[in-house]
Amino acid sequence: MTHLKIFFLTLLPGALLAQDTLLRADQAVEIALENNFAIRISQTDAEVARLNNTKANAGILPTVNLVANDNFTVSAFQQQLANGNEFNDLGATFNTINAGVQLGWTLYDGRRMYRAKDRLELQEALGDMNLRGAVQRTTAAVLQTYYGIAASRLQEQSLEEVIALNEERLRIAEARLAAGFATQNDALQARIDLNQRRGDLLAQQNTTLATKRNLNLLLARDPLTPFSVDENLENVYVPERTALLEGLQTANPELLAALLNEQIAAVQVDEAEAVRKPRISTNSQLNALRTDNTSGFLLNNTQAGLTLGLAFTLPIYDGGLLKSRVKIAQLDAQRAALTKEANQLDLETRLDNQLSEVATQQQILVFEEENVVNARESLNISTERFRLGQTNSLEVQQAQSTFEQALVRRNLLLFRLKQAEVQLKLLAGQL
Repeated sequence: MTHLKIFFLTLLPGALLAQDTLLRADQAVEIALENNFAIRISQTDAEVARLNNTKANAGILPTVNLVANDNFTVSAFQQQLANGNEFNDLGATFNTINAGVQLGWTLYDGRRMYRAKDRLELQEALGDMNLRGAVQRTTAAVLQTYYGIAASRLQEQSLEEVIALNEERLRIAEARLAAGFATQNDALQARIDLNQRRGDLLAQQNTTLATKRNLNLLLARDPLTPFSVDENLENVYVPERTALLEGLQTANPELLAALLNEQIAAVQVDEAEAVRKPRISTNSQLNALRTDNTSGFLLNNTQAGLTLGLAFTLPIYDGGLLKSRVKIAQLDAQRAALTKEANQLDLETRLDNQLSEVATQQQILVFEEENVVNARESLNISTERFRLGQTNSLEVQQAQSTFEQALVRRNLLLFRLKQAEVQLKLLAGQL
């Protein structure tokens, strides 16, 4: 009776989990896309890049400023004119008010400002691509964690089946011991094996709960939020290399981001070279000035007018600074190009490795499914032989171990195939 209580206690967490609300994989992804912190941070970065992408930030548009100042002075004043008149005032006040509208506009800078606008456009696109990459990576993480929970639950079920078989073995051993047909060692070994499997089940249930907390973290919600998952890990995915490779070339966020970085680096070379070219700008001002004096020959003065200015700048010598900047920009562009090529080769290699892994694992799965069937049948035969006294407990113990290992390998293969499916879709930008 005590053993039955312990057994039901080990099954209790799984029974409680089964009562939780079912969370489908697509629902988990949808929640993550709304709440995941990595995605929200990438959204902020993308919005910053969008706000920076303006003509004003590139320097194309003019700047207009309203300026005004009022200077009030009290001083000892003495003034002598050519006709002999003198003005003396120990507390003379002078007030000057100046106000104006100033216009600054770069008319030509070797098209550097237009190349700057091109760079800002590319940086905005890069921000969007990084956001897309964050969405894809988060989706992959959610799905892999979700399938990890399903795999852990399958392992729990396998252990529950093994425990039930161990209990049957223990009952047979105790019955044979009571009838005088077996030694006590058979019952003791059966009880030891049963307790080990019960401990394994508790550890597996804890793994399931920990993986659930990890999924809740990805969904940005309370780690203890209860839910259950679809425990079906059926393998129906048939990858096609041609379609996946095309998706990698055209939709993989990592590769497209590397391409944008290469383009940005090329534009920065043009920006650096444009600094060598002449720069023409205008500085104009509409100004009003009034001066009031309490002493002196001129009591007040008022002026208003328009000032037009044109500036021409051409770098002649800067100690090689501009040349160094251009060279550095060119090296950065070369590095960005090499990085893109390296990323492309790496992604294609990872794609082919995953395809090979899927093909191999699918073939092995066929064998392991057959092994599970055969091991279960072999265990049933050994158990029945043990019941009839035609064999010893060692044969049953070995059959149980073989069956348990077959279940573990089968479950692991199912999970690995799901992982590979997610990775292939991630590489092809299909998540």
